[in-house]
Amino acid sequence: MHEFVAIDFETANPKRVSACAMGYAKVRDGKIVETNGYLIKPVGGHAPFQSRIHGIKKEHTRDKPEFGELFPEIRDLFDYPIVAHSLFDGQVLNALIDYFGLELRYEYIDSCSIAKEKMPGLKNYKLKTLAGQLGIPAFKHHDAAEDAAACAQIMIKLTGRETAAEQKTGSRAAEFRGIVRGILADNEVNYKEVCELLYWLEDHQEVAGRHGKVYRKIKEVLEDDYLDGYEAAAVKAALQPVVEGCRQ
Repeated sequence: MHEFVAIDFETANPKRVSACAMGYAKVRDGKIVETNGYLIKPVGGHAPFQSRIHGIKKEHTRDKPEFGELFPEIRDLFDYPIVAHSLFDGQVLNALIDYFGLELRYEYIDSCSIAKEKMPGLKNYKLKTLAGQLGIPAFKHHDAAEDAAACAQIMIKLTGRETAAEQKTGSRAAEFRGIVRGILADNEVNYKEVCELLYWLEDHQEVAGRHGKVYRKIKEVLEDDYLDGYEAAAVKAALQPVVEGCRQ
């Protein structure tokens, strides 16, 4: 992948819409060419738990713009494929788009899922773990700009040997298998994981079409917004062939 923008959000409270910091790293020709970070006045204010994680408090964001005010300054970033190291950052971005009524369509790639596909068997796939595995220098975790730069370096390492055409063709399939492998890793399937997978499939209809049985089963079991043990077992059975290489 020759050009992309890696992003990272920090949130101020449990709501996905509560971004209080955003960092990005722009990549061109396999090299980081620009990085930056912004503090953001969060929707819903700051909660103590989140502030303890990243150190961002009310006094740091009191005079900062809300995301809707910041958006015109960063709009051009989303003309590139957007890479982040989880589904979380995409959920934050979508929540912000909805809340502020922004007109934005973008391509989203989860580097964590790709790492699970390309580097099976690691104890975990956290940003710091992968950075260590790939020889990426130490960085300040939960600093949005530094996390975004680390994500960009991980993505460069993961895809550096692929051509642009190979990346475009294979990244979605690899990302999907990585997500499924992560869900099945602990031999359990829970409601949150199934919801996140449904949202991802709805955003990537070409993959949903190739895995119609999985997509239909997930929609069926979530119709009542509840996942019991029998339904979880059924989803698990539908997902298993994905990691075994069978189309469903």
